[in-house]
Amino acid sequence: MLGKIYRGFAAAVSLCLLSGMLAAVPAAGSAAGQDNVLVNGDFEQIEGAAVPGWSPDGDAANVTVSTAVYAQGLHSLKIDDPSAKQSAGALSDPVGVSPFANVVLEAKVRTESGEGGKADLRFYNAEGRLVSVVSGLVNGPSGGWSDLRVAASAPKDGVRVRAAFYSPAEKTTVFYADAARMTVQTAPAEIRNLGPQSTSLTVMTGAYGKDRDGRDVLYTVVQGDPAELVVMDVATGRTEAQLPLVALDGSHVSAAWAITVASDGKAYIGSTPNGTLFQYDPQTEKVRTLGKPVPTDTVIWAMVPGENGKIYGGTGYSQSLFEYDPASDQMRILTSFKSASQDQHIRSLAYDPERKALYAGGANIAKLYAYDLTTGQKLNISPPEFAGKTAVYDLQYTGGKLFVRVDPGPEMYVYDPATRIWLVKGNKEYNTRGFSPVSPDNRVFYTYYETMPDGKQQWSLYAYDMATGAYGSLGLDVKGPGVSFGYVRLEDPNYPGVTLVGLAGNSGRAFYYNLATGRLNTPELPIPPQFAELFNIGKSIDGKMLSAGFISGGGLGVYSPTLDETKRYPQLGQVEGFGSLGGKMYFGVYPKASLFEYDPRQPWNRTDPSLPNNPVKLGQIGSDQDRPLAVLGVEELNKLFIGTYPIAGKTGGALTIYDPVSGSFDVKRNLIPEHSINSLLYRDGKLYMATSAMNGGSGELAIYDTASGKVEFETVPAEGKKAVTALTWGPDGGIWGMAEGTLFIFDPARRQFVYRDDKFPRADYAHSNPRLEVGTDGNVYGSIYTGYVADKTYTGKLFKIDAATRQLTVLLESNVEKLAQDDFGHFYFKYGSELMQYTDPGLIVKPAGVDLQLDAVRLRPGEQTACEFRLLLEKGRTTNELSGAKIEYLSSRPKVADFSSDGKITAYHPGLTELSVRITLDGVTVESAPVRLLVTGPQ
Repeated sequence: MLGKIYRGFAAAVSLCLLSGMLAAVPAAGSAAGQDNVLVNGDFEQIEGAAVPGWSPDGDAANVTVSTAVYAQGLHSLKIDDPSAKQSAGALSDPVGVSPFANVVLEAKVRTESGEGGKADLRFYNAEGRLVSVVSGLVNGPSGGWSDLRVAASAPKDGVRVRAAFYSPAEKTTVFYADAARMTVQTAPAEIRNLGPQSTSLTVMTGAYGKDRDGRDVLYTVVQGDPAELVVMDVATGRTEAQLPLVALDGSHVSAAWAITVASDGKAYIGSTPNGTLFQYDPQTEKVRTLGKPVPTDTVIWAMVPGENGKIYGGTGYSQSLFEYDPASDQMRILTSFKSASQDQHIRSLAYDPERKALYAGGANIAKLYAYDLTTGQKLNISPPEFAGKTAVYDLQYTGGKLFVRVDPGPEMYVYDPATRIWLVKGNKEYNTRGFSPVSPDNRVFYTYYETMPDGKQQWSLYAYDMATGAYGSLGLDVKGPGVSFGYVRLEDPNYPGVTLVGLAGNSGRAFYYNLATGRLNTPELPIPPQFAELFNIGKSIDGKMLSAGFISGGGLGVYSPTLDETKRYPQLGQVEGFGSLGGKMYFGVYPKASLFEYDPRQPWNRTDPSLPNNPVKLGQIGSDQDRPLAVLGVEELNKLFIGTYPIAGKTGGALTIYDPVSGSFDVKRNLIPEHSINSLLYRDGKLYMATSAMNGGSGELAIYDTASGKVEFETVPAEGKKAVTALTWGPDGGIWGMAEGTLFIFDPARRQFVYRDDKFPRADYAHSNPRLEVGTDGNVYGSIYTGYVADKTYTGKLFKIDAATRQLTVLLESNVEKLAQDDFGHFYFKYGSELMQYTDPGLIVKPAGVDLQLDAVRLRPGEQTACEFRLLLEKGRTTNELSGAKIEYLSSRPKVADFSSDGKITAYHPGLTELSVRITLDGVTVESAPVRLLVTGPQ
């Protein structure tokens, strides 16, 4: 019977019925607007051994209804989970929802012992597949009742939701739940899915193995939404499989930094941002989702194979080392190397079979550890030269030696564990993601961007001779930094014996180097680009909306609100900040804090070397800067101000002033010592800077005088809040901003705060979170992700703040990030690879007029002049976004002067004419006031 908890053996029957009946539940929208849609949320109804409205979730034997402990009524749900190996809980009947409906689960909870009790909102699509989970922790005081609230907006493809109270498999606990209520409210405005915006062909790493027929194959993951595992025949380039990677909770993998092949031939993939481990079996050609090895972590950075099919992995941000054993089919955490707040990642791993040990490379402080798999002992073996470095980025144990890459640099080190001697230290002729295993002719390969005798540069293949210890260039251009290496036999007469293979960079190029002949081939692999998860959204000076993809290598989507179409452009990178100056857009791009200039009036070109680049790369900021978060053009100064965040492991951001006339960068690092600069505003010679404290303190609002070049005022908006972001000129003329979840309003004239309130006390730190926009109604709208809760469950909100009362209203409970606004009052936010448009009819402004300006109002016959016009909108807004508008050029006396089709004006005969522009958009026609043009001189 569906929807009942059965004690004992009957629970298994209930679960079987549930899986077969889920698709028969009423469709989406059936519960929209209802106040409480849970059946028997107070657990008062009992029918024999069953509880209507609820079904077992895991081990039902440990889930009962208590008559001794309750918050109200006479019963409560009791979960008594003594096992750290299996889950136990209860799951509500499914309820129909519509996409982006707000769903709120509230309950009374009480912990008696242990920890780790959770409550979920689990969303399913029309096929019954789990597509999203949002969780809350049962973490109130032991022995007393507390309030629990879990809120989420239904995903774009969600049609049903279920509530769950349970103890996860890795936890033990005893807790109670009572008075559970679920409310569902439809989205407060129209939300349209505008589709994927950015494409990318980005592969972060790869590994080599065998398919079921014994052929050599490459395993790699193409970044996307979702990312896809690609299995490719090394000899032919034929794709054998292309499989999407989806976590157990329905979330999509964006990319994979770690791929390895175990001793039993199975391939393993470690993903981000959900920190999930996947297994690919070449015999069945199927992917299996194993789950999160470290429940609190979001990324698996490195993996290596051990013995008997085992694999080992390292994660961020708890810097944990884990093991997966296929014999027991269990993942377990071996240890954490974290000893300080900056110890966040295991960035690299190597396995030493002679000593049954693992070597682990740490970041954001560079440390090298040896971990004994037999005793569990861990030892820091970092040499003094690692001081000041940020990461042991790559490791390879081969031929009895440990090869090490250290950043920044990168620099190459070689260590002999037998003698504990460093054979190579600080070799700067190195730039590779790792090293090859030792070859049959006793060499280890890597790459370096080498300057050749003729002055040209190339990505040269280098080799380290294991017998002599000599190393250097082979003079062969592999067309990119080596990313992963392997050895294959190609059965090709041109490539006899063993061939070294690898990826060259992250854009799908490979290299083949034959050890016997020295023959080299560098083909581009036939891997199709994928839609990339969106990273940032901004508005261009021409009124179009810009969407940049996640991780370098992605492109830019340009959406026209008036045409309702997107054009996708390739090869830009991860845009951290958008700005404009002098009719051009500027993009601050990660990594290495690069600045690009884009003229939207000219064709996009990043691929044709015979034409000028647009956007064009102007340079890199340097000074250890990595992320240009804030890019602000000031027209009256003709300067571009850029606020940056430093590379991982470093403290101290910079304010950089770019001069477009001279092309110079003036980098002012550590204006606020050990603070990054996240957001910028300008008025009357003063630059207002929002900062993040990188030393454990509080973020600041600082005022920089552009004339003197000095910081003349500093203040802390909210003590204990690490990041200050989202500066904007508010509807009252003051500066509105956020210190994590605290809203503040600053009066720049009096240099005082006039309002402060912690609207989101649990908001997590991030250097680019939240976002604020002033709506057409004069109120302030924003997006914020409130952090990772309940073992890294990700949540976010779209909110509105009344400009007069400062009252906060949450519009969408989750799935909102990187809010931006167009000229017409539509809001936009990211949803994976797709751009969402939020339209409240009360916020949309319509055409109100046309402003027409001529470059010259007096011409001679045959002369031309240009005109500029913009569409005036209601409520004082304007736009240049006329892609979908009908434009008519009018002349009262066309024989005197008239427009051409591109809007230029040509004078023909002496006389006086009146020129105007008529624009029709969305059924509204407006016309400019006539402008007189006098034509003088002989015909």
